[in-house]
Amino acid sequence: MNLRNCRMDAEWQLLESLADANRTIFAQITRLEDEFRFIMRESPAWVGKGSDCRTATEHAVRYVYPRYYPSLPLEGYFARPILHINVDPVTGFVCLWKNYRPAQTIVDAILITRAIMAGDAANWDPAHRMQQNAVMDPLPMPSLTIPANCRPLLPQGSSRRRLLSEIPDHASQERNFAFSDIE
Repeated sequence: MNLRNCRMDAEWQLLESLADANRTIFAQITRLEDEFRFIMRESPAWVGKGSDCRTATEHAVRYVYPRYYPSLPLEGYFARPILHINVDPVTGFVCLWKNYRPAQTIVDAILITRAIMAGDAANWDPAHRMQQNAVMDPLPMPSLTIPANCRPLLPQGSSRRRLLSEIPDHASQERNFAFSDIE
């Protein structure tokens, strides 16, 4: 088994653990050859256009693993694009990574995605702005329970170690990891 397939197996286990700990949020989890798909509930984001602008709390999301993963980052897509400067309004592609590191996992991608959905993260670099006028009011994002085996990486500028020593009970909430590689 090659590195990509081993990592994808590990990523799938992380996603299953995260989903098991947050059953009201994750639904219809599916693994395909090169991607994971699921419905994320209780996760508000702005959707629509013009006068039809509103919040929606249920989103179909998929994460695609490129051929050379983990050397290349996984990609995130919304089936129905949300309103955000870093989301392509046609394809639903979401620009997750400002400074991708191969040690980042599906958990990091989901936390960044949720920060983008809530309006708490954005990459203002012109090359990453796909919806120029999509600045919306921030939305309250319910926390995820993060199981011990799903610890995300520390934010940029940290020691880059996993948070094992910083989580005494090895169970925490998403708000404890309120960071993003996107500024």
